[in-house]
Amino acid sequence: MVYEYLYRHLVFPIYDKFIKRRGIYNYYKSLTGNSFMQEGELKRMRRQKLNHLARYCHKNVPFYRELFERNNVEVEEVFDVDGLRRCGVATSKRILRESKVPIFSRGYDRETLLNSSTSGSTGEPFLVHMSYDAWCRRMALKYRSEDWFGKPIGTPTTIIWGHKPGLSGLAQLKEKFYWRFQNYRFLSAFKVGEESLIEYLGIIRKCRSRFLESYVTVVYELARVIDEKRLEPPKLDGIVIGAERLFDFQRDLIEKSFNCPVYNRYGSTEFSNIASECDRREGLHINSDCLWVEVVDEDDRPVVGKPGQIVVTDLHNYAMPLIRYRTGDVGVMSAKRCSCGRNFPMLEDVMGRASDTLVTEDGRKMHDMFFLWKLSRVPGIDRFQVVQDSLNHIYVNIVHDGSVEPESTSQGVKEALEELAEFNISIDTCYVDDIPVSRMGKTSFFRSDIGKDRVG
Repeated sequence: MVYEYLYRHLVFPIYDKFIKRRGIYNYYKSLTGNSFMQEGELKRMRRQKLNHLARYCHKNVPFYRELFERNNVEVEEVFDVDGLRRCGVATSKRILRESKVPIFSRGYDRETLLNSSTSGSTGEPFLVHMSYDAWCRRMALKYRSEDWFGKPIGTPTTIIWGHKPGLSGLAQLKEKFYWRFQNYRFLSAFKVGEESLIEYLGIIRKCRSRFLESYVTVVYELARVIDEKRLEPPKLDGIVIGAERLFDFQRDLIEKSFNCPVYNRYGSTEFSNIASECDRREGLHINSDCLWVEVVDEDDRPVVGKPGQIVVTDLHNYAMPLIRYRTGDVGVMSAKRCSCGRNFPMLEDVMGRASDTLVTEDGRKMHDMFFLWKLSRVPGIDRFQVVQDSLNHIYVNIVHDGSVEPESTSQGVKEALEELAEFNISIDTCYVDDIPVSRMGKTSFFRSDIGKDRVG
């Protein structure tokens, strides 16, 4: 409790502002009150930001200059996404990847930008670039959204998430210190068999974490172990989940097993935290002071109260602007406002993010994000999908990009997944012309074809 208070009010502000010389804490303080802005004031802010972004992109980003001119966009008049929509302006991962025109701003040195690979839920890894300042703002949004459900900066938390592969011993030690410094205990989400889950529950108790943060699949498996083994759950104030769709039956079992509330959030690598529940849990508040989120039908018309494609405009990433970017996710825009008093619009639900898990012959489970981390940077892969067709075999469907010989790509895949040999799982690679999409418009990067009765 003492360190939690000191970290929140002394350590973190000093570390962020004076040691790291970055802007997370300042952004966090300035953004905190925005969600209670009057609707008129919020609307004016968003319109000004969008207009400034459109004019900047027309002047500095070749891709958008060409796109706006081709679609007869009067950038001086862009104050609302409706105008862009009527002009047919939209982007997507595929459009940006295939563009021959630069999508980066001429006002930034590309070598100084941060980048990360998208979640790959479409099977197409895609590097998103941003300035350090934009990253700081995104981190501030994460902290602000966690305030909404009573998890202020420095709250003791266990996070079960993906990790960077191939870290050296020194790098692992530095990463462990990094998480502990922030009052986090980090655990890997890649191996989530029953034995590991029981061990994780013991670690959460020992650390006296007040929150657990992880993927839906991992937390649901933890809840099943607690329920089936009749274990005493760790005492938590709440559980924060993301990266996958949360179904009602999953929320029910998790809350029953852990005896605490579950808080849902929706994000992506392209935009980080897009929307989060507050303590009322009446919907997911969209971070609309920094993002312009739409839900549209197949004809690109706005829809409310029924499923549609989620389209996002980042109002602050000027280095690699994403304007009316189709995320590939399906969601439902709410017509309601939350009883908490925040005036940000809400999403009722986000669909199309259910994940699968690889299962070994001894019953261990490995989260599908494992394959993203391992394969997203293997040379030659344009798109991929891993399919498990037996307890001892997987094959990787690959749409090859031609940058290296297929034999080199196959070798890279087998080296990236070499630890699967520990579980007697063999690997084959298959080169295909395309990977079919689901009715949601997505191709998952992992699929299990094993009968459910065989894997329990």
